[in-house]
Amino acid sequence: MFSKIGIIIFSSIIFSCGVGQNQSQNIETNSPAEIEAKKIYNKAKMAEGYLPGRIIYSELADDCEYTIQLKDGEKDFYYVDPINLNENFKRNGQTVWVKFGGLGRMNRCEKAAPVSIIEIENRDE
Repeated sequence: MFSKIGIIIFSSIIFSCGVGQNQSQNIETNSPAEIEAKKIYNKAKMAEGYLPGRIIYSELADDCEYTIQLKDGEKDFYYVDPINLNENFKRNGQTVWVKFGGLGRMNRCEKAAPVSIIEIENRDE
């Protein structure tokens, strides 16, 4: 009886150690080469005319339901109101690469100028 319990405890310990090792190997690490590759990729996307953005959802009255937050310098942000945002991109906080054109029409909300999306892609961040 003691040998069965011992085998069970020993097996549990070995199994739990093995699971811990696999989990630590699955943690994403950013090596210097990966960081540099990501920088090069981001520069290439911007050279193609894409801007990095983040989808923002709002339930506030008189606010646009979905806007795209874009960086304006190091600390500031501005927002655009995409009038033709595809349903696949209507997720709060989703990061995207986007190309858009301005529209000469009245704003639908105070904080964002209306734009027409030309191209949009998911961006991993």
